[in-house]
Amino acid sequence: MSNIIKKIVFLILIFVGNQHFAQEYLGLSQSNYAGALGMDFNPANSADNRFEFDFSINASASFFNNYAYMNPKQMPNGWVSSFTSDNPVDLAWRDNPNFGNFIVYDSIADYTNNVPNDNPISYENTRNFFVTDPSDLSNASYRGIFNSNIDLFNMMGAINSKAAIGFQIKQRTILNIDHISSELLTLGVKELEYSTLWNLAEDVTDELLNISMNSWMEFNFNYAQVIKDDGEHFWKTGGKLKLLKGMGSFYLFSDEITYDFANDSVANVINGNFRYGYSDNAALLTKGGKLDELPSIFEPGMGLGLDIGVVYEWRPDWANYKYDMDGETNLWMKDKNKYKLRASLAINDIGSMKYNKEGAQRDFTADVTNFDMGPFTSVEGLESFDNVVTQMVDSSTINFSYTDVQTQSFYRMNLPTHINAAIDYHIWNDLYIDLRSVIAFQRNSNPTKVRYPSSVAVTPRFDHKYFGISLPLSYSSMFGFRTGIALRAGPLFVGFADMKPLFAPGNDTEIRGAGVYAGVKLWMLNKAPKDKDEDKVSKKYDECPDVAGLWEYLGCPDTDGDGIKDSDDACPLDSGIVKFRGCPDTDGDGIKNSDDECPEVKGSREFNGCPDTDKDGIIDKDDLCPKVAGLLAFSGCPDTDGDGLSDAEDLCPNDAGPKANEGCPDTDKDGLFDYLDQCPEKAGPKENRGCPYPDTDGDGLLDKDDDCPNNAGPKSNKGCPLKDTDGDGVLDKDDDCVNTPGAKSNNGCPLIQEEEQEIINTAFEALEFESGKDIIKEISYPSLEELAMLLLRKSDWKLIIAGHTDNVGPEKTNLILSKKRSTAVAVFLEHRGVKMERLIIQYFGEEKPIDSNDTKEGRQKNRRVEMTVLFE
Repeated sequence: MSNIIKKIVFLILIFVGNQHFAQEYLGLSQSNYAGALGMDFNPANSADNRFEFDFSINASASFFNNYAYMNPKQMPNGWVSSFTSDNPVDLAWRDNPNFGNFIVYDSIADYTNNVPNDNPISYENTRNFFVTDPSDLSNASYRGIFNSNIDLFNMMGAINSKAAIGFQIKQRTILNIDHISSELLTLGVKELEYSTLWNLAEDVTDELLNISMNSWMEFNFNYAQVIKDDGEHFWKTGGKLKLLKGMGSFYLFSDEITYDFANDSVANVINGNFRYGYSDNAALLTKGGKLDELPSIFEPGMGLGLDIGVVYEWRPDWANYKYDMDGETNLWMKDKNKYKLRASLAINDIGSMKYNKEGAQRDFTADVTNFDMGPFTSVEGLESFDNVVTQMVDSSTINFSYTDVQTQSFYRMNLPTHINAAIDYHIWNDLYIDLRSVIAFQRNSNPTKVRYPSSVAVTPRFDHKYFGISLPLSYSSMFGFRTGIALRAGPLFVGFADMKPLFAPGNDTEIRGAGVYAGVKLWMLNKAPKDKDEDKVSKKYDECPDVAGLWEYLGCPDTDGDGIKDSDDACPLDSGIVKFRGCPDTDGDGIKNSDDECPEVKGSREFNGCPDTDKDGIIDKDDLCPKVAGLLAFSGCPDTDGDGLSDAEDLCPNDAGPKANEGCPDTDKDGLFDYLDQCPEKAGPKENRGCPYPDTDGDGLLDKDDDCPNNAGPKSNKGCPLKDTDGDGVLDKDDDCVNTPGAKSNNGCPLIQEEEQEIINTAFEALEFESGKDIIKEISYPSLEELAMLLLRKSDWKLIIAGHTDNVGPEKTNLILSKKRSTAVAVFLEHRGVKMERLIIQYFGEEKPIDSNDTKEGRQKNRRVEMTVLFE
């Protein structure tokens, strides 16, 4: 039994001598540039990472115990000389009862007295160290841990801006030794040759003795995803699925052992319940096997494991880290750390792996007295220990009782389940400080486990993308307080959980363990997209990198905004259409502006894009009468009556006349144009509109001098009969409406109702013409429509329509315009059902102004068409 304990203790020391690399990646795993290593602390770390891709090969290991230690100053050979000539693993497993070239000293005096000839050099191939004197730590519980992690393949890569995956191949080993009393450990190291601990007054009791080891391979797949992003508050989660292949494990556990030794060969008492086991692929290590047999340790136990984690980031200045690029908006700057505070929580190493047991091992209870330990001197390993115990039980030489009679053929070794929690604070620029904690699940009653010690660390760090330095200050109940360091420089990184060993040579200090990690990586950082011309199109896609453009044209400009980039636009400064390679066709006539002589007006190709609205062969811009077909001699204006004057210059465009009369005929040669002459074939005075004065009623008075031109009467009564023709009580001489009965108050004419007069007045006041023309504006239509309805109701009424103008322009032109406007009103009423014989057209031009023509307002009043009801 003591042989086994001793060898386990020295096995730990051999691992230390083998100088594996340190545990935890403390100081690096918190970094924003940890890359694939960050997945081990929290699987969510790979999402929204500063790396687009990261690959590393790295290793870590740590060892600590509170039993054996080194003092480099007092034992110069104990630090600088360690297996300089032989392989430590080979030395460790040779058939050497001293378990390799280890020499253990109880004190400085013991060391000094035992160095031959006081010459340390003669011991250059030995490992010298002290052990704690049991009297220094009475009732103490000794502990030790060895942990190694070798990443053979460690890779992560971004799928997109919100998700990432990772792959890992790892080899991990953890050895835990817990709750070994100083008495038991001292007896084991001394191979029971320590009389101080023989025949004690009271038996020694150890509680919760535990020794466990597991070495396994991991094949891991990691996935991480952003799950919430509202700018200021950012969440991501991740998980790592692990395929486990066990390389070997063993465990020894007892909830209580009581013992006392008579000497180095006989035990007075050994009493306790024991649970132990080891895997068939670990048994090789205890058989004195040769190197050519070692591959068999890779025969795996199988299992599954899981890590799950979540990360929260508080980003109060989130808007400063957003940008638009390549047609997308509100993008995060993937090359920047956006948070002010980051909180991380993960539960790691959930799971176990199944191992087959080797040999006849089983749980048992021992209750022996005066026990001869001679048979155990031949034990060289776990299997030989099983054989000795089995032989003794079978021969009934020892009172052992099996608690597992059926002997289960397998067991499960649990992963070191633990919680990783951290808070990281961004101080300024590349300066950060991190608080992290590892909370281990102890599970003291479970023997088939390995575990990490719980710890807490505060780590200030400088964290640049190409260089980083961290100073982790950590504490755990096992290690105590440690000051570490971690360095990143390009592809290389190295770290120490405790800097004490770095400064140990020549110092008077106790070194009870060490931890270091190192590795090399290959990475591809996320970079800010290059946009030289600042047009929000990255260099990757920008086909015009030196001039600002638009994403839809891959960074090329469209200066005129016509949907055709400048490089393809024949008219880059003028908005155009695809048909003409970006050149405009403003009037849409199918002829681009550069070829269109009338680019603002739709035309035909026959006239180079110019219109000829009246189809007279003269384009509108050269046509003085573009809407009426005309002659080239008159610049496109017509000569309707063919008298050699264009209609625009012809006062009578529909009747041929000499130029002297401005194109108007005067058939009767009386000086009035036929258009104005009411008797165009009979000469008459101008004041009677070209008609000779008639005597309609034949009473000897011309109508102009006859007050009753239609009723004969004596000259003495001004041509009116001395009677009341219409019988309205008003003599004809005083009757303004001789033939129509009316009211005396209205001079013998019928009274017009107020609402009827209002209709007439409104039609007059609302009447408007286009400037210089006889075309009635549509705004005047409603009042004229109402006037027509009134005339249709009053069928005995006649209406005098008299046109007037101001004095602007030639007199004849004004006279003609006044007649045209009067005629236009009459025609309007005729089209609404009023017979033309009821409408009397009069025209006076500028002859009868009602206001001064010297003012704008006066001239406006003079341009009018008066309407008066007529009764005969």
